Amino acid sequence: MSRINIWIALLLVSVLVNGVLIGAGAHRWLSDDGAARTSIRADASDVARMRGFEPRRFFRALPDEYRRSMFEQMEGSREEVFALMRDLGEKRRAVRMVLTSDPFDPDAAAQALREAREARARLEQRTEALILDAADSLPADVRRAAFERALTRHGDRDHDRRHGRHEAERGDRDDDRRGPNGPPPGDRPEFH
Repeated sequence: MSRINIWIALLLVSVLVNGVLIGAGAHRWLSDDGAARTSIRADASDVARMRGFEPRRFFRALPDEYRRSMFEQMEGSREEVFALMRDLGEKRRAVRMVLTSDPFDPDAAAQALREAREARARLEQRTEALILDAADSLPADVRRAAFERALTRHGDRDHDRRHGRHEAERGDRDDDRRGPNGPPPGDRPEFH
């Protein structure tokens, strides 16, 4: 064997040994069920069950007398919230227009998306602040149950459909009260 062939053979052996070691390490890391890995899985499971705060679910979870009371406390901010909603609608229409226009302008699209995101954040922040202020007057058990419902995916029809669950298996029947004309009065998170 020539000197070059020996070096090539040694290089190939080295690459193969490194590959085996890297593969064994990756296999151990990926199949490790140690405490850290279990904790990561538990956190991922919690995240999958949680979602962002949803005011509509919060209001639906409240008994009627508490829902009406909260709407009354928030009544003074009605026009402000409606203005934020109109602004968000305008920003979303602008996004649609920019994203579907020809020729496509990536910079204008990025700007429109940024403005819509900021408008949505303003509406969410103001609505959340109003709800938190009004929620302070709720009994602790009612408040806790409503917030749990607003944050949890359990019983969420879209989530259930994505994961193959049928509505008949659900214990949560929010929308059974809805008639052909939508929710009964007082069931909407909008400010009456």
